[in-house]
Parts: sequence; structure tokens; C-alpha cells
Amino acid sequence: MKVILVNQTKTILKAIEEISENLQLEIRVVAESELEAEIENDTPNLVMLNWVDSMTLETISIIRTKRPVKGHIYILLTGTKDSTSDIITGLETGADDYITVPFTSNEIEARLRIAAVFIQVRNSLIRTQKKLIKHTKEDLATTLLNRRALVDEILAELGRAARKGEFTCSIMIEIHNYNELLNRLGERIMNVLLSEFSARLKRCIRPYDRIGRFDTQRFLVFLPNTKTGDARKVAGRMIAKLQEKKFKYNDERVEPVVSIGISELDPFDLGKSGDPDTLAMNDLVIESFIRRSEFASRQAREKGKNSIEIYTF
Repeated sequence: MKVILVNQTKTILKAIEEISENLQLEIRVVAESELEAEIENDTPNLVMLNWVDSMTLETISIIRTKRPVKGHIYILLTGTKDSTSDIITGLETGADDYITVPFTSNEIEARLRIAAVFIQVRNSLIRTQKKLIKHTKEDLATTLLNRRALVDEILAELGRAARKGEFTCSIMIEIHNYNELLNRLGERIMNVLLSEFSARLKRCIRPYDRIGRFDTQRFLVFLPNTKTGDARKVAGRMIAKLQEKKFKYNDERVEPVVSIGISELDPFDLGKSGDPDTLAMNDLVIESFIRRSEFASRQAREKGKNSIEIYTF
């Protein structure tokens, strides 16, 4: 556990050093004026801060402002103030614990062990929270964005495109023989195939493009700052990538049959009826945008397997 000691006396420093090996502490001694820079340079797990004057409470506030970015930094406040009101003031300012000086080595060791458990549990909760947030945005089978997360990101991008006057395109990829493949392979193997299928699609787009699983058998790609000519090239690369290496199961070739539809959105259409940010955030705009690529994919299906069609008015 990384620990920073601030404003501590030599006696306290010696007491902490004596128990540091048992608790596996990495100790740094820092002046209060240098603490903020030290946190930026190497974030500690715990700051043990001696309450000297009113500036100490301001220092606690500074540490608290770092928590949203640096994670929870445990603050153990020490001091000679022992009235209930003083202790409450210290804790309300943002300290996690308060220990009155002088204290025994057993007492400070117990407090630090409690802090270590708190930090471990909190970090575990943060990791779990991040996983939950990630899973709420992901399609479990493919790890692509799910429909809601994808639409949210497209809405944000449309606002930016409207302000900058940029064209955008959407590409709808539909697997026509999805049900046939599912019946033949079963859900588990089908998910493996979909994972590889989506990975190939991702290799055809730019890092800042967006791709997600729109529904069971359809995938949607959003291309910022793109017109239909370039979008068609992307769709062509996708067809080539899907055919480049055959999908196999039990030494048999498995071929997802797709059709691809493309639609383009003119930034003028976003802004002509009012404020572009307000209009771009309207669900009707994105619904129309996506439906055009859906319609184009149906037209492509009529042309034959692995066909590409661009929506035209």
C-alpha cells in the first residue's frame, strides 16, 4: 500500500516505519505544499495527514477533488484535537478516519489494516462497477456496442457533424441465413461465429468509426465525415474480408450470406429546420437515417447474396 505522510512528527514517522514491513507499506514523506504535485506524479492509496491548522482542512478538500480522476484516496487524519466537534469537522471535510495523537503502535497498525481492507473492497467495487457499465453497453456474444449504446454514440456524433457541416454515412449489414446457421450450429457455436464475423467487420473500419449489433442478425456501422463513395469502399472491404477466409465448423464450410445497405446524411438536412444540436438529438432524425440503410439492405438482398446497395431518394 502506497502511503504519503504529511506534517508528521519524527516520533510518528518512526512508529509508522516500524510497522511498515508487516503491512507492506511504501512510505513517502511529503510537505503539505508539495502534496498535490506528488499525488499527480504517483497516486497513493492513503494519505496520513497531521492536522496542524486550518490549511490542513483545505488540503483535504484538494485531495477530494482528485478522487474522481485518481480514484478514492483514503485520508487518515491525525492530530491533538480530541473534542467531538473537532473530530466531526475533520470527518465532514472529507477525511475517512481520525486518530488522536499520541497513539500506540498497536492502535495505528489496527487503523491502517482497516484502511487497507476498505481500499481493497472499494477498488473491487469500482472494478465491478466498470464491468457492469461495460456490459450494459456491449452485446455479450460479439463484444460490440449494443443497439442502445450505438444509437447514443451516433446521436452525439450527429450533433458534432451538424456543427462542422460534415456528411455522415450508416452501413447496415444483414445476415440472411442467420436462422439456418443457428439451427445447424447451435447457439454456442453460432456465438463463436458471430464473434469472428464482427471482428472481421471491425478490421475494415477506422478507429473512430462506430459499430454495433443492431439486432439479432443485423449489424450497423456509423461513419463520421464520410460520403457514400467512401462508404461503398468500406462495404466492399467488408465483403472481401468476410470471403477472404472461409468460416469452418467440423471441417465444413460455413458461409454467412449478407447484404449491405448504405445511407448518407447531409448536414444541411440536420440544420435547416432549426438549431442543429437540438435537431440532431431528436430520435426521429436518427431513426430516418438508419431506416434508409435498412431499406437499402433489403434492396441489396433482392440483387443477390453479398450485394451492396446505396439508398437513393
